[in-house]
Amino acid sequence: MLCSDTFPIMPIKHLRRGCFVTHLKRMICYALTITAKHEYIEIFHQYFFNLPPDNDYIKWTVGKAMYMADGTALKQKQALDENGFYSDIISSSAVCTIICDSIQFDEHTRRFNYYGTQIIKRRTRDLKRSMLTTGSIENVPRTQNNPHGLMITNWRTLENKDLDY
Repeated sequence: MLCSDTFPIMPIKHLRRGCFVTHLKRMICYALTITAKHEYIEIFHQYFFNLPPDNDYIKWTVGKAMYMADGTALKQKQALDENGFYSDIISSSAVCTIICDSIQFDEHTRRFNYYGTQIIKRRTRDLKRSMLTTGSIENVPRTQNNPHGLMITNWRTLENKDLDY
């Protein structure tokens, strides 16, 4: 079970002179909460950018990503749809994958930068792109569609450029 600074005061048992002593202490596990937020950010990007040439699967994964973010992700999805990005993947039998290079997360401002490499494999050639996105993380109530209790807000792509390799 993950712990964070939002958990209530819980009894902590420790050994003192051969006897167990119980004290009420607040559990704070910043390393675990930061790791959980990194994983949440990475999973969101995988749902949003790992796309095979299957329309039903694209709708399913992008739909799952929409539960993890606010309307800014929906705006980006709509822009990609209007530019024919999803239909181009399907018609050219392309496979898009994203590899997380690193995530910078500031616990105090709750802002993140996601650095990744997007690979688009087509029959004729492969394309490699550098990806940089930014946003914030907010706590929200846990639901069946969002069991993490987190929400990505103000998400936008800062960089998506071709790489030479």
